[in-house]
Amino acid sequence: MASASAQPAALSAEQAKVVLAEVIQAFSAPENAVRMDEARDNACNDMGKMLQFVLPVATQIQQEVIKAYGFSCDGEGGSDGGRGVGPGEGTASMGP
Repeated sequence: MASASAQPAALSAEQAKVVLAEVIQAFSAPENAVRMDEARDNACNDMGKMLQFVLPVATQIQQEVIKAYGFSCDGEGGSDGGRGVGPGEGTASMGP
């Protein structure tokens, strides 16, 4: 459970879009694409191994970006990302 002092500042919907775009761009960076490819290769299309190899690499890449926005890098920062968006702001045009 995160402490109240570790809470990131609330993001507007526009700020959240910028952060998301930066995270997506980070996955496209050549060094991160190689890391993800290696993790996928190690997982061999096995769901359990995907969680073991791919998820941690993806989380690390995400955390490298979001820490600049005040989110923690302790594993909670990424899961708290949606909570950092103001009420009702994260739902507008977020559908398929």
